[in-house]
Amino acid sequence: MLKLHNTYSNTVEEFKPNSDNVKIYLCGPTVQSSPHIGHGRSAVVFDFLIRYLVYLDYEVNFVRNITDIEDKIIERAAEEGITTKELADRVTKEFQDAYKGLNCLPPDNEPKATETIDHIINFIETLIENGYAYVTESGVYFEVTKFKDYLKLSGRNKDEVISGTRVDIESDKKNTEDFALWKISKENEPSWNSPWGDGRPGWHIECSAMIDKIFDSGIDIHCGGNDLIFPHHENELAQSSAAFENQVFVKYWLHNGMINLSGQKMSKSEGNIKLLNEYIDKFGGNIIRFFFLRSHYRKPQEFSEGLLEESKTTFKRIQDFTSGVEANVSDLSVIETFKNSMNDDLNTPKFLGEIFEKMNNLSNFSEDEEKNLKETIKFIFEILGFNFDIKDNVKINHDELSKFFNTFQINYDNLEQAMEEFLAKREKLRSNKDFNQADVMRDKLKEIGLLIKDGDDSAWYWENS
Repeated sequence: MLKLHNTYSNTVEEFKPNSDNVKIYLCGPTVQSSPHIGHGRSAVVFDFLIRYLVYLDYEVNFVRNITDIEDKIIERAAEEGITTKELADRVTKEFQDAYKGLNCLPPDNEPKATETIDHIINFIETLIENGYAYVTESGVYFEVTKFKDYLKLSGRNKDEVISGTRVDIESDKKNTEDFALWKISKENEPSWNSPWGDGRPGWHIECSAMIDKIFDSGIDIHCGGNDLIFPHHENELAQSSAAFENQVFVKYWLHNGMINLSGQKMSKSEGNIKLLNEYIDKFGGNIIRFFFLRSHYRKPQEFSEGLLEESKTTFKRIQDFTSGVEANVSDLSVIETFKNSMNDDLNTPKFLGEIFEKMNNLSNFSEDEEKNLKETIKFIFEILGFNFDIKDNVKINHDELSKFFNTFQINYDNLEQAMEEFLAKREKLRSNKDFNQADVMRDKLKEIGLLIKDGDDSAWYWENS
């Protein structure tokens, strides 16, 4: 039975979703700057979770939002002399490229805050009607003293929150800790019409409104980095519970640990940000995924290029060990090891340790047992989203690939699917003895670094792999 650590109860709990259709919301990026390695960790570890739930035969409704209007976006756009939309669109594409490069499953829905304004306004009106929010000249605020369970998620105390809250000199809030639901816009700032004046939503209300709009009920899992527990998720929980008093907003809160650099938390204020796409380009998505697999998702994880090089070497050992075999459920004991580890709050390092112990003791295995082990390891790694057919340390230009496949009327969502369709089209030409056109397709593919080998299986691989 799958057990997960619930931040709300601070205990590991048996996972009992509301139905076989598991509703998951992952806090997506605030798109004011390029994705960093911390964004990658959150995306990958919860991708492991989603893939494992699918393996357990759950249906998963996965939503990951895009916060495309927020104070930091406004500030950054002004610094660059561009519109907030121009900045948000550019950075959103960087994030989507990163997710694709990491082979993360796409969400079933990817809402944007700017596309949810009407629902946000309706949500705020409900909070006002329920007596949890009030209107001032500067906007609309949530009155935290009205919500009795405030700070239960984060475990903080009121004095700690007040001391850490930045207060504007001219603030017209009732209480220091009250947070904005709607902000009246200043001159030349993006704004939308509302009953309280032209303005924009506060950060926290955006996620609550998007969840309500898409799911129309409570969800099973809300996840994100543990830096979001307070104030973001705490405020989400307060306002959603206040709006729908007879409904459980979230059943399980899951949070991953932060990335550290020499023991120091990675942050913009420290000036030690490591850009995610640069490392994907340098090492490949498999290596980045494997790096995250080596640490328990809830613990802080040390990051360095040296550790990525170690991951590259270790993962290559797995690739070499499983080379030439098909992915199959051949060794039930290994499957059991995998499930026991994943059921233990996604204990991926425990699974890896046991796998390598088996690989280090092959002298105890018969030839058939060794083959079964190889097939099963490959099967499990494919479940976890690793792609053994893509050469790591190759820069994948997704724009170039997309344009290439479009010339053959092939949609490029992921490389595996696109190549399968491409090879099928080419094989049809060959079967019709149109070898010239088939050769043209082969040669054009080679130009972007992909090679194919004609034969029964039409194998394909990266050049120099």
